[in-house]
Amino acid sequence: MRDAERLVEQQYAMLLRRDVARLPDLYAPEAFYAMPGVTVRPIELPALLRTWTGAFPDLRVDPLGAVRTGGGAAVELRLTGTHTGTLHSPYGTVAPTGRQVSWEVADVVRARKGRITAWRSYFDWSQLLDALGVQLEGLSRAAQHDALALPV
Repeated sequence: MRDAERLVEQQYAMLLRRDVARLPDLYAPEAFYAMPGVTVRPIELPALLRTWTGAFPDLRVDPLGAVRTGGGAAVELRLTGTHTGTLHSPYGTVAPTGRQVSWEVADVVRARKGRITAWRSYFDWSQLLDALGVQLEGLSRAAQHDALALPV
C-alpha cells in the first residue's frame, strides 16, 4: 500500500531531522506504536523517540528492504549510532558507553485512509545490549524473557 510506504518514509525522515513533535499527525487517533518492552499512543511517541535520539544523537537509519502487505508495509533496516547518552531499556538505564553500534530492526506498519493505524518495531534487545557491552547473565531467565518479549 502506497500510503503506508509514504508514511514510513515520512516518519524516518522526521526522525533523522529530529523533528519528532509532529509525528502524532501521521497516526490515526486509535493507533499505537510498539517496540519490545513498550507500547505507546501517538501522543507519547515523540517522547519515546527523543529517548533514542538522546542516547544516540548521531542515529542513522539505513533501510535494507521493504515489502508491501495487504494493509501496509514491512521494512527491514539497520540503525547505527554512537551511545553518548543514557539509554532507557526494559532492563533499566544504560549509562553512555561511547561505543558506536549497529542493530537490525523490522518495522511492520499498517495504514488506513492516509494515517498509520499500527507500527510494530521488532528488534533484539540482547543484540543491542551485547554490542554496548551490557551483560545479561545477571538477570533471571524469566526477567530476560519478559524484557525481550515482542510487543503485543
